[in-house]
Amino acid sequence: MTLWTEPAVGQWFVSNDGVRWWFDSGDISLDFAYTGSMGDGRPEWEYWHGPEDAEAWVLARFGVRVSVTEADLRSAKRLRDAIAGLVTDVSQGRPQRPDQQEVVNRYAARPDVAPQLGAVDPQPTIDQVLAGLAREAVHVLREHTDGIRECGGDNCAIVYLDTSRSANRRWCSMSRCGNRHKVRESRTRQAAARSTTEPGTDRPDPTGEPA
Repeated sequence: MTLWTEPAVGQWFVSNDGVRWWFDSGDISLDFAYTGSMGDGRPEWEYWHGPEDAEAWVLARFGVRVSVTEADLRSAKRLRDAIAGLVTDVSQGRPQRPDQQEVVNRYAARPDVAPQLGAVDPQPTIDQVLAGLAREAVHVLREHTDGIRECGGDNCAIVYLDTSRSANRRWCSMSRCGNRHKVRESRTRQAAARSTTEPGTDRPDPTGEPA
């Protein structure tokens, strides 16, 4: 990690049908990207409606308080949208857009919070937090593009970083799309089993003798 502290990764989402579910994005820079619409423009995905929302997010993730102005919020969203666009393109096999790379690089070039020894109480600025997030995004987008994937669920385009040991994660969440897939498979098996036992269907003679 390039940030000064190990942040909490993952967040709660609420689906359109009101079900609350946990999403582990795999990386804090993707969590940051998912405070917004990930570039699809849907307002229901927006978590940062005002500066106080950004302040609360930083406090929850890093345990520090920062002051965020309206201008800071707009700046944060520019970086957030660039990261979102880049990881989405990578997950769908498209090349990274140079204009979005430029935005991330610009933020990553700013001063981060310097690591320190001993009992210190860092008081970062929002610019330093954004620099750390941008540097983490650079690391992911440069070193771990093979792990950036789109959920395999039907009609689900949620993007995550696969950090599993076996590198075979398929779903945004096992409790959401993974469970839906299991339910569909179970219903398909049950339907197939019923079709072989209904009257009038061709089925093998249990005696093994020709009909």
